[in-house]
Amino acid sequence: MNMEKQIAVFDFDGTLIRGDSVVALLFFACKKGRLSLAGLIGAGWYGLLYRVHLTDALTAKGRSHAFLARMDEAERQTFLREFAGTLTARVYADGLSQIKKHREQGDLVVICSASCQCYMQYVAEALQADALLCTPSAVDGRVLGPNCRGEEKVSRVNQWLDQQNLPHGSIVAAYGDTAGDAPILRASGHPVLVNAKKKLRRLLPEAEQVTWH
Repeated sequence: MNMEKQIAVFDFDGTLIRGDSVVALLFFACKKGRLSLAGLIGAGWYGLLYRVHLTDALTAKGRSHAFLARMDEAERQTFLREFAGTLTARVYADGLSQIKKHREQGDLVVICSASCQCYMQYVAEALQADALLCTPSAVDGRVLGPNCRGEEKVSRVNQWLDQQNLPHGSIVAAYGDTAGDAPILRASGHPVLVNAKKKLRRLLPEAEQVTWH
């Protein structure tokens, strides 16, 4: 691979789409008859516990993905591909334009997300990303971890750069919306705060701030 290649790193939830893809997954499962109302409430409860720091992210995500284990492999793949299609349909037009711009500049496009591989692999495929770095999960939806957030994003990107024989300073730009994206934004040559939360704006007050639609 050309040593002069640079990469653009995009967070997904809240950056390329509005909202949280795990929440979208649960409602999509209910719509498709794959998750009961009780199951939705139970998963939502664990999501609330995570928000107030009474459980960890992997446990909360595991509860949200548990229904996937009740499908056979073919059903699960069809379900996850269809769900991923609903996510890619929601990608901001401005985000798509920015991805296109980086490609035209010859940059590699990397999606780096805390969301799980079980469905993000299809999202990355649809967006024609050069790489997907996300929270690992098994084929049945079990969350394996570690959670790809905060410093883990930097670690995962640097591991990938090593595999591609690219220097760690190759991140030409990074895009994120929450404090969990701050480390990878700081590691980039051009951090861009997309529809950013207040905490991230406080952490990186000098960074470019944009609103995507």
